[in-house]
Amino acid sequence: MKTTKTSTNKNKSKSNNAASSLKLRNLRYYLSQTTKSLWRNKLMSLSSIMTVAACMIMIIISFTATSNVRLFLDHLENTAGMTVHLDDELTDAQRQVVIQSVLMVSNVANVRLVDPEEALLNMQEQFGFVVGALMDENPLGYSLITDIYDLRLQDETIEQISTIFGVYSIDASADLTDAFIRINNGMAIVGLALIALFGIFSIIIITNTIKLTVNNRRNEIIIMKYVGATDWFIRWPFIIEGILIGVLGGIIPLVITWFTYDGIISSLTGNELSGALLGGFPFRTTAEIFPILIPIVVLMGASIGVLGSASSMRKHLNV
Repeated sequence: MKTTKTSTNKNKSKSNNAASSLKLRNLRYYLSQTTKSLWRNKLMSLSSIMTVAACMIMIIISFTATSNVRLFLDHLENTAGMTVHLDDELTDAQRQVVIQSVLMVSNVANVRLVDPEEALLNMQEQFGFVVGALMDENPLGYSLITDIYDLRLQDETIEQISTIFGVYSIDASADLTDAFIRINNGMAIVGLALIALFGIFSIIIITNTIKLTVNNRRNEIIIMKYVGATDWFIRWPFIIEGILIGVLGGIIPLVITWFTYDGIISSLTGNELSGALLGGFPFRTTAEIFPILIPIVVLMGASIGVLGSASSMRKHLNV
């Protein structure tokens, strides 16, 4: 019981020291020391900021890319339904049975019957000329325009519908959908790996930057400890330095990518050729992406800075 009380009292004492050392009257001292340290080791500080910025750029690129791919998949779900072609020999009653069977598939949201005349008109609108003038009779048959809930379950849905009696063939953008799903998953994996790699590099470089500052101020730290300065009073300038490096490493790429992303989207949507190739594909706007990205990037940058500064001071303050 005595040991438990002693350890509890020590933890309380440490937390009280950390809180008491972070007083308003001490902030001026902390900030002045941080500014001097950043300027004194400007090359190392700049390399730390650039490394953090590289990590944050990977986060921004990964987030914007996966967000737009996800939007495109949602766009396909809402606009690109499957076309289920029916056997020509089916009667009206049998076609109704097929419709009810398709509607019973769990991933099917809606089904609409298209007769041969409507299918021919749709083809005429798509190709821009009178298709009927080139043929003696309408070769098109009955079909079902089928909307689904989840595009990622399209393959399973096609397999279920293809087993229904009276279904001749199914047209769907399955290959395109699978390709975008693979791209989305691949970008997420590669993005996480690069973020982890650059994050480790950032922590290492920030650690070395803070270590350099600690070594330069070693004699000063010894004197401060002899006159009664607490460990937290000594730590705070280094922690603030790490936080500033991390935050600056996050803000710089945010500003750059904000204007870059806005310019890229404007050029893609404003150009007639690219607009035609994209087929009305919607992009995420900066107003949709960056309000989410800004707090994530700034907090991650600050966290990297804190980790780097904390790891650098662990043994260097034992003087």
